[in-house]
Amino acid sequence: MIPSRASCVALLAGAACCLPLLAGCGKSAPTHFYSLNTAAPKTDTVPAGPCLSVGIGPVDLPAYLDRSQIVTRLGDNQMHLADFDQWIESPHDNFQRALTDNLSRLICAKPLFTYPWPVGGHPDRQVVIQVARFDGALGQEAVLRVSWSVLDADNKTLDWRSTDYREAVQGPDYAALAAAQSRLVEKFAKDVAASLGAK
Repeated sequence: MIPSRASCVALLAGAACCLPLLAGCGKSAPTHFYSLNTAAPKTDTVPAGPCLSVGIGPVDLPAYLDRSQIVTRLGDNQMHLADFDQWIESPHDNFQRALTDNLSRLICAKPLFTYPWPVGGHPDRQVVIQVARFDGALGQEAVLRVSWSVLDADNKTLDWRSTDYREAVQGPDYAALAAAQSRLVEKFAKDVAASLGAK
């Protein structure tokens, strides 16, 4: 049976009415971006202690963190990658920059630069960092497990330390997790500053 012209018009009109609904169904959730921040704004006060040139790096992060999606733990053996909550830049670069910014408020370093060094750069002290873990669980706890070495200008090891840092995540969302991880980097920076000052 061939449909009448009126029936065809009615079907087309119905399909046209459904198009906005279909278009709405195709939209994805907005992506939110996060970054580690530093403890306090920089001041003109020069930190106490000997002024040496200090180089931060290389910084080694585990492969599971080398991605834009924020990684959280769901249990001892299960991880989650957030599709719509991501770091605004490479986690490696973000971590190294946040650490360096924190250190600039804690030590007297002239200059303080990051690996790879600029042309002609040869720091008096170098901090080599290996991160074993830097993640957390929403609404629970963030963890930084890290080892670091302080080397002199001749690559002689002056100090080596390994520590676990833990910080409560003060909220149920990714913004609270990023804030807790920022506080972990701040704690780490204070210990790095202490190890530099002792050598």
